[in-house]
Amino acid sequence: MRAVALAAAIAATAVSAVASAAPISGYQGEQENATHVNLGWNSAPALELAYGRAIPMERLVRRLDLEIGLTLPVFLVPALDSFRLEPAARATLLQHGGWGLAGRLGLPVQTGDNQTFRFVSVGAHPGLAGGYFQRGWFIALEVEYTAILSTYIAASDRARATYEGIRDGFYAPTGGYIDASLAFGLSIGSSVELGLRAGYRSTHGLEPPPLVPFRAEVGVSYAFGTSAAAPPREITQ
Repeated sequence: MRAVALAAAIAATAVSAVASAAPISGYQGEQENATHVNLGWNSAPALELAYGRAIPMERLVRRLDLEIGLTLPVFLVPALDSFRLEPAARATLLQHGGWGLAGRLGLPVQTGDNQTFRFVSVGAHPGLAGGYFQRGWFIALEVEYTAILSTYIAASDRARATYEGIRDGFYAPTGGYIDASLAFGLSIGSSVELGLRAGYRSTHGLEPPPLVPFRAEVGVSYAFGTSAAAPPREITQ
């Protein structure tokens, strides 16, 4: 039991080292391809690189955006080197005039190691963004939840010598985080979009995480290719 509690605590701390973040922009683009770069603080200093491709849809939503993102520390922390890969899908669910609601679901896979353990975790990352989306700019309130579904932990020789009975293996569940942020985007021409995001993070128990709970990011996106869908329009039943 002591080993299980220790492993769960280690995994929960590890998750906060490199936080998941969706590209700031991407709600408004009309071209079929987009590349995204986010830089900032999201529980730790991190850089996110992402690629998205839009698929036109005729029913339910106007278009579906499929994304793949890689998140890594800007400054590799000696205590924990952690990297995150996240495939995701995003779509505008409702739109009336300039007001809209977008949904996103990601499936993050994170890996890392330090002097005590190595880990690989898998999770689910749903989110909603509601706000005002106008051609050329948007402002939205984003709410995201990152659930860690399962984590595999491999202890080092140092950990085995310190904690009697510690075992390698899968541990689930190992916690989660809630993010609430305000995002703003501004288009420059037809291909470039700048984004800003600021917010707060708490655990699923509404407690601050072990590291600094605030997030602040700046992002830039570049879209290219043919138009993936008609300009934004009201979605009716």
